[in-house]
Amino acid sequence: MKKDKKNLILKTAAREICFHKKATKKTSKNTFTTISEHGQPYTFARWLEFFVGCFFFFVPLPLVVCQIACCTLWEGLDQMTLKLIKKCTQINEWCDRNLPYKKFVEHPRDTFIVNTTIWLAVCLPAYFLVDAYAQAQSLAAGNGFIWWRAAIYNIIRIGPMYRNFMYVYVLCHKEAHCHGKLFSLPYREYMGLQFVYNYFIGFFHGVIPGPFTESHIYNHHKYDNNMHDVYSTGAYPRDSFKQYLRYVYIWFLYALNISSIKKFYAEGSMDKTYRCMAGCLYYTFGLILCSKFVSPLFTIMYVWYPLIEANILLSAVNYTWHAFVDPDDHGNDYVNSTTILDAMNFTLDEEYHVVHHQYSGVHWSKHKELYKRHIEEYKKCTATVFQGTNIFVVWGMVVNKDYDGLCDYFVQYGEDKSKHLSREELRELLKARLRVTTWSH
Repeated sequence: MKKDKKNLILKTAAREICFHKKATKKTSKNTFTTISEHGQPYTFARWLEFFVGCFFFFVPLPLVVCQIACCTLWEGLDQMTLKLIKKCTQINEWCDRNLPYKKFVEHPRDTFIVNTTIWLAVCLPAYFLVDAYAQAQSLAAGNGFIWWRAAIYNIIRIGPMYRNFMYVYVLCHKEAHCHGKLFSLPYREYMGLQFVYNYFIGFFHGVIPGPFTESHIYNHHKYDNNMHDVYSTGAYPRDSFKQYLRYVYIWFLYALNISSIKKFYAEGSMDKTYRCMAGCLYYTFGLILCSKFVSPLFTIMYVWYPLIEANILLSAVNYTWHAFVDPDDHGNDYVNSTTILDAMNFTLDEEYHVVHHQYSGVHWSKHKELYKRHIEEYKKCTATVFQGTNIFVVWGMVVNKDYDGLCDYFVQYGEDKSKHLSREELRELLKARLRVTTWSH
């Protein structure tokens, strides 16, 4: 077994050497190009990806860093003092036991969604309207934009340790996969709850209708990160921050429905095309209303900034979910999707990403059971599994080429350590899986 794994390491390493030897600087004389660190020519299109990605990433970065720092500090202070987050969990548990919440949701494990939705669909939008009124009054009086109000709003919106952000996007994701059936009948119909996360709550957190409800379901899960997937990571050697910045451009094309509209139209899926277009019009109408009744600056800081901030974070999340590719089997889900056991600061078992791609519509409460059901398959191919870390930490190690750091958290199954890959073998395997590309453009 160990000999086979060593042969695999040698084979993948040889492929990498061969790839670099074949890299050439020869291009047409009309093409401005250089060679990347991985031997890829940088054509005009790739430079465009890089510079647009830099714009989306670096322009709002100081605000995003400050916001995350404040939210992390908020979490730490809360744990040392009031413990409000723990009390909120206890309230949800009490409601589950003592109130008829189960009748409002499709699955009995989802009763927490009732209080979460009250907070996200009533309380935070009400706060948004209060701030809109205060900013409009201040501007009308000639006192200018109230920056401190915008700062506090965005910190509260994202939540301690970005919990609000996490629940909004995870529930947008879950809602799309269950086709709007988080809440039970008749409540989801006469209370307008069928797509409340994607069509209403998401507006305040940078979600345009379409990326989850159309593209994620009918494109990403259909093509599974291959060249037809509109936000595939397969065209980029992932162990490079420069390549990640190129990917940011691709991600924003998806987040703004642009690449999805183009793809669905090319495939003749006009119903999906029109729904994505309608999502863009809906979001644009919201931007216009905010600009007209308050100000363009309010629109930027309260509506447009959340979209940029959230999708910077989400681009890093998806880049990590699909950072590793099996050089010998590009369709191997156990390698191509990242699993994180005992993950920090994540929710609803999203970290079982292999399970999510194998059983995309299954309820989150079954993810761990399904992971265990296929555990022998994980063992056979040295699956991409980490333990006891955060997905953003894994992303940081990937783009910084910290292969030793990745080895520290990597899970090798089996009690007999003599059958495990050595640290150097594992390091080379991870490097090969990060550097292999499955297609190019």
